[in-house]
Amino acid sequence: MRILIADDEPLVRYGLISILEDIQGERQTVVEAENGLELIEKAREIRPHIAFVDIRMPKKDGLEAVSEAREYSPETLWVMITGHADFAYAQKAVKLGVEDFLLKPADPDELKILMKKLSAKMRERRHRGNRELEAKAAAVLGDTTSIRYDAFFAEKRIWQACMVIWDSLLPHEEILRRRRDFAGRIIGELDTYDDSSGSVVSMKDGSLLIILATTLGNQSAVGIPRLWRRRFDELRAITGNLTGEGIGDTWLLTRAVKEPEELFREIEILDEESILRFLLGAGRITEYDEMVRHAGSERFLKAANLLQDLRDAYTLGQEAEFHVLSHRLEEAVRNFPDNEPIQDGPAWFARFAVPLPPPMPADFGDLTRRIREEGHNLFSDAAINTANRDAGETPHTLVERAMKILERFYRDNIGIGQVAERLGVTPNYLSTVFKKETGMNFTRRLTELRLEKSKELLRRGEANVGEVARSLGYQSGRHFTRLFKDRYGRTPSEWMAEPEE
Repeated sequence: MRILIADDEPLVRYGLISILEDIQGERQTVVEAENGLELIEKAREIRPHIAFVDIRMPKKDGLEAVSEAREYSPETLWVMITGHADFAYAQKAVKLGVEDFLLKPADPDELKILMKKLSAKMRERRHRGNRELEAKAAAVLGDTTSIRYDAFFAEKRIWQACMVIWDSLLPHEEILRRRRDFAGRIIGELDTYDDSSGSVVSMKDGSLLIILATTLGNQSAVGIPRLWRRRFDELRAITGNLTGEGIGDTWLLTRAVKEPEELFREIEILDEESILRFLLGAGRITEYDEMVRHAGSERFLKAANLLQDLRDAYTLGQEAEFHVLSHRLEEAVRNFPDNEPIQDGPAWFARFAVPLPPPMPADFGDLTRRIREEGHNLFSDAAINTANRDAGETPHTLVERAMKILERFYRDNIGIGQVAERLGVTPNYLSTVFKKETGMNFTRRLTELRLEKSKELLRRGEANVGEVARSLGYQSGRHFTRLFKDRYGRTPSEWMAEPEE
């Protein structure tokens, strides 16, 4: 917690600091100011959570200084220090939105009660802010809002995100249970941070995205990436027991950036390149630059895509395809040099993607040999597929059920992760089957469905374009108009103006 104490009397400042140390212990950083101008500068620099401000100070009185400092630190809770029972000053302070008054000299019991009240308000505000961040990020990922036109993203912040991808051969219900517990533990931890907002968002493929954002000033920005990297390490450590044996957790970290467009662009890149986890292995946090460096290798991407295709073929029970892919993989990794930093990939793939029996493969050459030799045995036991597939349900029937869910919930912020959970299968399995059966990916089909429904609504003439967009789950009318024009070659207004055929 950052606390600012502004008073021209050193003894007053010292007394407040002593009492706060007794109350708060070491859970605070206290900065002092001797006059109104210094108060404004310190508020601009550190953006305190709580500020104690003397009403009467040199150079600029407390009320005037608070009025100006609020522009730089809008989230600060202000408390006025006064030795004067001055009603006029109290009225002005109330108009400024100060939280309370503290009479000189400060009474320890009174200050303790005040700090409890202020801390409770900070927690409530932090919780509300985190939920707003979660909703806004989910809307961007769900393609229902535009960063450019949403006022929430206009405030200057520093952003960073970490994509957490789980791969496992455990029963799907067990994975879902652990993922819910995992997200709850992360959210609870993020809600304790008083120097940044934090949220957990489910992505369309079922992976989780942890986002951090802070409005700290530029002078404090240098240490933020180091602080947040430590926090991601801590988050992974405290949730380790929720992943545990049987789940490979891959953490892909964006850079700390100042523009939300850049953040979501890096998230999209990491999502596309996440197949590299089949080479790099799991069990650690991988930096953005490392992923981009390996993504620049055509050899790496080819091998990673083949490993993903092998995993999907195994999941779908496509034995013939599996054998063809295993030969292609063997050729692709034949000339991998021994010094490439991918030693963990083969053993990880055998534990969490295709269940090879012990011993674990030592390298990719060993992995491809074992896959070729064990391929038939992997498909001989039909029970291996029950973790990810409904008993007796064909892929065609599964896609039909998925389409019925889309028809019902297309107006909501729904992704393949939520649909897969309703159907009791993994997002990866549903995504593969959906693309194979329909010829398009899930997100594209959802967009197509929404645009088809929009034509019905527009023809009725009962609502304008903005209202139609919102009724379909798009918060931005401009974003909906762009999608409509990309699909039909004209804007909704131009389309409505044309005579019906």
